[in-house]
Formats: sequence, C-alpha cells, structure tokens
Amino acid sequence: MRMLFTLAQATTTNISKYPLRTMQFDHNTDYPTSNEGHQPIDFPEYHSTSAKRITVLGGVTDENIVYTRTGDDDDVSDERYMTDTDDDNDSMDEDDDDKDHEKLCIVVIQDDEGNSQNVGYLLKRVLKTAIYGRVRYALVVRKRQTENAATPADAPVAWDVTGERCAVKEMSWTVIRELRCRCEEDPVKEVKAMQFIQRHYQQTNPNRTIGEAMIESKVMPSRDILDDRNYLYSVMPFCDGGEFFDYLVDEEEGTATILSENEARRYLLQILEGIETMQNAGVTHRDMSLENLMIHDHNCLVIDMGMA
Repeated sequence: MRMLFTLAQATTTNISKYPLRTMQFDHNTDYPTSNEGHQPIDFPEYHSTSAKRITVLGGVTDENIVYTRTGDDDDVSDERYMTDTDDDNDSMDEDDDDKDHEKLCIVVIQDDEGNSQNVGYLLKRVLKTAIYGRVRYALVVRKRQTENAATPADAPVAWDVTGERCAVKEMSWTVIRELRCRCEEDPVKEVKAMQFIQRHYQQTNPNRTIGEAMIESKVMPSRDILDDRNYLYSVMPFCDGGEFFDYLVDEEEGTATILSENEARRYLLQILEGIETMQNAGVTHRDMSLENLMIHDHNCLVIDMGMA
C-alpha cells in the first residue's frame, strides 16, 4: 500500500482532487467470496548447473577479449562480507571502465563430469549489495577455439566477450548458511520461486524466449542458476533502467521525478500484471516495494522472490 501511495504522489501534488478514484479500490469484485485459502507453496527443488570460477589475467586492454590461465584454476576466495562496492551504480550503464582489472573473473559452466564448457559469464562491476552477497554486471563470454598445434600448452586461454548483458546475483554459501535461518529473506527459496513461476508461465505461454517472457509476464525470469563450492549464482537478464525507486527518486540530488498521470497508470498496470502472473502460479510476493521493481525498455518488472 505504501508503494502505491508513493506512486500516486509521484503523479500529482494534490491527490485530494480525486477522492472517487481512491475509493473505488475499497473492495475487489472478482476476488473469491469464500474465506478459504491455501497453505504456502512448497516449491520444488531448484535445478542448478555446476560452475567453476576462474580469474581473468590482468593487463589486458582489449574490451572484446579476456584471458585466463590454462588449467582453469579455481578462485577459491569466499568474501565473507562482500564489501567490494567500487561502483554501486544502479543505473546499470553499459559503459564500464573497471579500475582493477585483476578482480575480474569468469563463472564457467561445467558439464555433469566437471569439464568446463565453452561459455561463461564475465563478472564485472558491482551494481548493488544485498544481504547474502551482491548483484554484478556481467557479459556472456565464449572460449575461443584454437586449432593451431604450435600453440604452447601453457598459453593463456582466450575468451571472446559478446554483447549479451546479464545481471548476476552472487551469493556466498558461507553467508547463506549463517543467516538463512535468521532472516526472513531466503535466497534458496528465491531461486526455487523464480524457476517455479517461470515453468508455470512457460506451460501456458510456450515458445517464448527469456526476453519475451520477461516483457510479457512482467516478472524477472531466471536465465541460469549456477553454483560452486563458494557461491550460488542467479543469472538474470540485464535491466537498462535500474530500480524503479531510483527512477523516481534521486537521493544524491534530493530530487524526485514527476510522472504524468498516463505514465503512472501505465506503470501501475504493469505492476499489477506482474502480480497477476505470480498469483496465477499460486505465489504471493509478500515484499512488494519500489526497490523490488526494475525498469527495462519502459517496462516495470517484479523482482526478488526471497519472501515469496
């Protein structure tokens, strides 16, 4: 309710001019008349793919290629408090000048036998810190195939950086084990809920790409769920508009965006469409806020299912 009131405030400085419009939401005519409810859904176990975290070699200035050592050594550091916020910029700008290239790493997808595949995610700047870790801007990378027999065995491995942008929620297993039972937000339940909602939507709306499903359902889908011995990675499509809260309020400047009534109505309808997608799957979000909404291509998307 606080979120909707804030959205209403963003449209006009005098909402008392529209008393009838606020009263029409006193009841919902299509809500079931019975008082029967159901128990919270016991989400099925999530499906994840094994991954390996490898460090990118420093000193490379080419933006279209990065290198890793031969042998794919694990980056075993488990950053307990995830304090690296060298660029906590939620605007999600695609321009990214990393000051410390040596901190870059690639999360490489592995097969069932533990062999590294030819695709991974290049983790770059920190977009936002979270309870269990942080959200990082990422690019899809693909291992460059070399057929030259003269290439030394210890030569660096080349990875081509594609233009596919992602957001990777990087969560420490150490922090999850310590805080999961003490916090209402549950990162494991979050990935379960994302996959559950996504499967339900795909059953009724087949043959949709991840991007199409995201725009149509108004709910953030999961591109990949990866894990290794240190981290759980939730890979999601990248949203170019950042958080809805930051779209409305610039805390640094102390200013707020004034939405037109049509724009506010459009965003509110999209939020309701996202809630409807979840409720059609039998899921209640339980933590709706402006911070849990993202903007992408003028669409408002529901995110963060940690309390669903």
